[in-house]
Amino acid sequence: ISEDGGQQSSKKDTELRKKYVFDVHIDAMDKLSDPNNNEYVNSYYFMGSVIFGVVLDIMMKDALRAVASFVLIFAYLRLNLGSWFLSAVGMLEIVLSIPLAWFFFSVVLQIEYFAGLNTLCLFIVAAIGADDIFVFFEAYKQSAYKGQNVLESLESRMNWVYRRAGGAMAVTSATTCSAFLCTVASPIASTKSFGMFAALVIFFDFVLVMTLFCTSVVIYHNRFERPGCCCFEGLCSAVEPSPTEVALTRAKASDEGEVGSAKSTSTASEAKVTKFFRTKVAGFVLTGRNRLVLFIIFAAWLVTAGYFTSQLEPVQRSEQDLSKDHPLQRAVNILRERFPRADQDTPAVIQFVFGIGNVDRSGVNQLFDTDDLGDATFVDGFTFDEQCQELMLAKCDAIKVDERLEPYIKRGDTGQGAVHCFIEEFAAFFALGSLDDCVAVKAGEWRSTAWEQPLENANNASTMAEFLNSNSCYARDTIHSHYKNDIGYNGTSWRFAGLTVEDAVLDPWATYPEDLVREHYNAYMAVGREMDEGMEEVCSAMAVVSDSDQKFIMMNNQRLYRETAISGAFLGVGIAFFVLLLSTRRIMVSFLATLSIFCVLISVIGSTTMLGWTLGTNESILICVLAGFSVDYVVHLAHAYVCSKSRDNADKIRDAFGDMGMSVFNGMATSVIASMPLFLCTLAFFVKFGTFLCLTIAFSWLFANLGFMSCLAQIGGCGQKSSADDSETIIVGADGEGRGGELAEAVVC
Repeated sequence: ISEDGGQQSSKKDTELRKKYVFDVHIDAMDKLSDPNNNEYVNSYYFMGSVIFGVVLDIMMKDALRAVASFVLIFAYLRLNLGSWFLSAVGMLEIVLSIPLAWFFFSVVLQIEYFAGLNTLCLFIVAAIGADDIFVFFEAYKQSAYKGQNVLESLESRMNWVYRRAGGAMAVTSATTCSAFLCTVASPIASTKSFGMFAALVIFFDFVLVMTLFCTSVVIYHNRFERPGCCCFEGLCSAVEPSPTEVALTRAKASDEGEVGSAKSTSTASEAKVTKFFRTKVAGFVLTGRNRLVLFIIFAAWLVTAGYFTSQLEPVQRSEQDLSKDHPLQRAVNILRERFPRADQDTPAVIQFVFGIGNVDRSGVNQLFDTDDLGDATFVDGFTFDEQCQELMLAKCDAIKVDERLEPYIKRGDTGQGAVHCFIEEFAAFFALGSLDDCVAVKAGEWRSTAWEQPLENANNASTMAEFLNSNSCYARDTIHSHYKNDIGYNGTSWRFAGLTVEDAVLDPWATYPEDLVREHYNAYMAVGREMDEGMEEVCSAMAVVSDSDQKFIMMNNQRLYRETAISGAFLGVGIAFFVLLLSTRRIMVSFLATLSIFCVLISVIGSTTMLGWTLGTNESILICVLAGFSVDYVVHLAHAYVCSKSRDNADKIRDAFGDMGMSVFNGMATSVIASMPLFLCTLAFFVKFGTFLCLTIAFSWLFANLGFMSCLAQIGGCGQKSSADDSETIIVGADGEGRGGELAEAVVC
């Protein structure tokens, strides 16, 4: 590249070529790669800039699909709230919970590690945030039929709404946050970061619903709660009489019997929201024959799901980043699985190094310092003298011809293993005086000479500088560059020395199954132990086996993901039980709710196994946070059941469905709607997350409404307090006067 702008010209040419390929060829290549076009013909992307452009295009399209989730949620909010104003504020509080959580996460807690997984919190808060909005607004609508004590003023009405909805949301938010925070027990920083950030997002969403959305409901009550008022035409004038005054008049008329049809009108109005769940769903659950049928269906399903859960296996092939039908992913799969490794393909490399100790990780916490991976340590007694040099060369030669290592170490043109031994060129340099004659270096006649160097020569700065700056006979590079990970000379002494092998199967870019990588890892560890037999005594150091491509780290992470997936999910279930027990103080209700969450866990894992999923990295992370996704609906119904003032168990069931049935259904609907656009994504993780979210929400709703409530109907109240105790509770309002009755119910709960 010339100094007169040649580099800029080269970049411009690359962009022009890229544009030409995209304008002329890319569509034809995609059509050629379509499985329906021709099963024997495919097209491949090999131009790096084109691949980057294709991946960028995929990410942009998937991002637009993610935006579509929020558009659909907004439309559903508008449909159910009946107000553009409330829908806009609701979406605002959902979105604001992300930057508020980020500020507390990054600025207040000083956590630096922000995992890519944290972006999923957008979808989590969209689903849970909409659920909280529905709970609050449903309580507001129900408050219009809660009697004169509640409707005495807007203050008393919002007091009831705030306590009723706040109590329900506080329990669910605490349970969900606790379930997400159980990921802190994971040793993997990305999982910890995700769990902590998700918990903060849920917390701030709760705070915003109880403050921002609550305030917007008051404004809606005063300005917009009447037909024909549109917030986009400017603020409407104050509503006179106010909706609360209208509801109070209706309540007085009902109580005094002044209007004969007032009570029936009130009941009919309330039935628009709650009738189906209070009568139809509750009636279905309260019928013993129906409960028996549900028990048989759920038992048969859980046995089937449990079997498939037990069949869940670790991933057995390379994990895919794109949809399996995408041309780029199909090309990658074919190249990986149907063609052998070519000599020109870049392999993963494994180092055997002597003189390096274990990394000192004391005080390391990647959450707070992403750059602190620990401090390298060196073996003080390492000696690179004549005996060590001679034995290292012998070990290197032995690895090249070891037939046991043929499945693991790449073979060169001569049939020997692809082993990079700097000691070979080190010996040739001192035997021949230089590396200028590469034919002589490779012939190896110098091996019969006394090439070994005493320690003072090996540590000589000028001699070593000449050697390190020489051109390698086995690469188009200098000795220093070619063997940079094997030569540990610091200018005055040798701190470590090693050799590198090229793997026959692994490459630097792919993610491989844990079992495959572990097989290679075990083989290399066995080689290291054999090398230690002589090297430990002569060089005073043992071999450290590592890979700069971090395949072994990923292998270990896959094991941790697998182990923490199930343990994290069950830990989340256990935490959910204690939070439920603390909030409801009903051990049987808490146990049945926890059992419902456990059934969701088994059902989701079993379903994904039926879909052909294996336990890879993505699946392990999703299972680990499964409990956090599945607690909301059953907790809402459990809280409503406990807070019911009715003495009869059947009435408690009806009250729970009447109070929370519609809100829980709307929360389920918004979550499913949020997941639907993800099914169309090209990135495999988004598709799996959408499937996982949809399955979790669907099973959570089914087990909460039909499983958990059926169990409550069968078992009974189990020590629930009678309404006589509740009705004696007194609340002191702003005017200093005591109020009991319906308003007291909220305080007890």
